[in-house]
Amino acid sequence: MGLAGPPLRRRGYYFLFIIVVLVPLTILFLIIGPDLSAEQTLSQRVAEFQIRLQYLESMYRARQEDVAILSQYLGMSNAANGVSGTGGGSEGSNITLNGAILDALSPEARAILRNMTSSSRFPSTIRMPTAFHFLPHLLDDPTSLRPAFLMSKGRQSVSVVLGIPTVKREKQSYLLGTLHNLITNMNEEERNDTMILVFIGETDMDYVQLVAKQIEVRFGTHVESGLIEVFSPPASYYPNLDALRVTLNDPPERVKWRSKQNLDFGFLMTYAQLKGTFYVQLEDDILAKRGFITTMKNFALEKSVRKDSWFVLDFCQLGFIGKLFKSAELPWVITFIQMFYNDKPVDWLLEHLIYTKICNWEKDMVC
Repeated sequence: MGLAGPPLRRRGYYFLFIIVVLVPLTILFLIIGPDLSAEQTLSQRVAEFQIRLQYLESMYRARQEDVAILSQYLGMSNAANGVSGTGGGSEGSNITLNGAILDALSPEARAILRNMTSSSRFPSTIRMPTAFHFLPHLLDDPTSLRPAFLMSKGRQSVSVVLGIPTVKREKQSYLLGTLHNLITNMNEEERNDTMILVFIGETDMDYVQLVAKQIEVRFGTHVESGLIEVFSPPASYYPNLDALRVTLNDPPERVKWRSKQNLDFGFLMTYAQLKGTFYVQLEDDILAKRGFITTMKNFALEKSVRKDSWFVLDFCQLGFIGKLFKSAELPWVITFIQMFYNDKPVDWLLEHLIYTKICNWEKDMVC
């Protein structure tokens, strides 16, 4: 019996060690655990605000561009009518016209305009390339960049914008099924912070209105709430697709198809860039998983929390589908597509843009 004493005593020490050391550590972990979770949530919120700020800055830049264009117009108007000269009968009327234009602007716009026109004493201003340099046919019609059809309730400033281009198919269309799948796999909170932009890449207005009516009848509640918008381009947006350069040794019909597709993506992204913080490129025949909006958004925010530099996040391995961008950086994609729409398919163009913007060519193209 005496030999059993020490082992029993040692076992008691073990139990005492567990009680004294491990139990307090467990309690401490349970207490700290929620704080760690709260800290992670706070970090995601900060990252979201930072990306949101980039989006708001892009909206501000868009207003600056409007003012810059107006400034150039007023400068040319003054020069044409001799305001800065020795006089003339048109001077007073021109000043009145310009004054009326200025009165119609907000105080902020007037302040920016004054800053930008303070250098009007210089004889000339350089002009940066614009979309018109790459798509000169757009100058032939002042409405070439205005949607020919638009069904919208004016929703904007959401977190996620889903862009869905669709065209007339010879057989079955999957658009309505895709919309049903996307909406079904969102919860109420996601629906209130998302937009689905349906771009109908056709100029046959009867067909456009037919598709829009089908969407409105089946998803009327979501059209009314602003979740779904439908729009189409004017015919003047497209160049003469029968006169395109043949590239990549593709058949002319293939060149025509992929060039038009590139232009469709460009119009869709241009319309979408000021609608929300993130933009996701989809197609009209895809299936999504439950909670996909939150999953994509949280993944993007986590990358930002970790200070990981990223330009595009890929949620699908097929072509251009499932690519998520920060809306503030969409102009990079839009301009690249406009420059090379006739040269290569859109997924190739995206790869080239990523290699140019992100990868290090001197280190085996490390991205």
